[in-house]
Amino acid sequence: MSRCLLFAVWTVAALVCAPAGSWAEEPGVHVPNCRVSVMQRAAVAGEKLGVLTEVLFREGEMVRKGDLVARLRDQAARQSLLIARKEAANEIDLRFAEKASELATLEYSKAAELNRDVPGGHSELEIRKLRLAAERAVLQIQQATFRLELADLRRREAEVALESFRITAPFDGVVLRVHKQLGEAVHPGDPLIEIGNFSVMRVEGFVSVPESLLLRKGNPVTVAVTGLEAKADGQRPYFTGRVTFVDPVVNEVSQQVRVWAEVENREDLLRDGLTAVMRIDPSTRSTGRPAARTATAPE
Repeated sequence: MSRCLLFAVWTVAALVCAPAGSWAEEPGVHVPNCRVSVMQRAAVAGEKLGVLTEVLFREGEMVRKGDLVARLRDQAARQSLLIARKEAANEIDLRFAEKASELATLEYSKAAELNRDVPGGHSELEIRKLRLAAERAVLQIQQATFRLELADLRRREAEVALESFRITAPFDGVVLRVHKQLGEAVHPGDPLIEIGNFSVMRVEGFVSVPESLLLRKGNPVTVAVTGLEAKADGQRPYFTGRVTFVDPVVNEVSQQVRVWAEVENREDLLRDGLTAVMRIDPSTRSTGRPAARTATAPE
């Protein structure tokens, strides 16, 4: 059966079986009993073994990506960083090597000049020793430079080590739960703060195999959430988005195909765990951002 014929057959069936209301009568693949879920959710963990000394946010507060949300005791790491910075800034060995090189080069050049003016003024062995001293002084400059570079790397390593005592938000969101309190011991990997980003939500449901053959990534969707009250003008909010995944695997038990869409939660009306009805338009693909709108929705 061709894709166009499948769509025509399904549209007729949807118009017959769908609930009353302009939203439900519009053509497309109607997906009931969809689940609304948050897309970005993370239990932020620490990297170090230590004691929690700061918790900067509470449940319900908003955080931005990169915000410091908690800190472990880090006095020893701070001192290590101070030492590393001092060592990285210490150029005494380099300056001494440069002065020594100037003197050794001068001694060698004077001896060589004297030998040109007065042949035999210095023996060949003395000239070779002076040249070796000058070359060794140049190598000492290189060695001192190398040690400074190593010290700078140790400074950067100490900065990274200190940073690992800071726990930051991985993305914008709201604090859902604080797992640890001040003074508690923390092990690497222990969840400290749970953060969720509700700006874009996932709406997931199941369609039949014939319906799934009509769907493609990017198809526009319209979502009506069960339980949301109508506004004063009688219009109920619905949300638009696009299909982001059509499962290529059929469920062996139900013989249905999982599909989900991303919907922008602009009015913060969507909640994780809500039930929704989704209508998918398989005739076009959307490339724009999801948006929130209002229209008549099915009961």
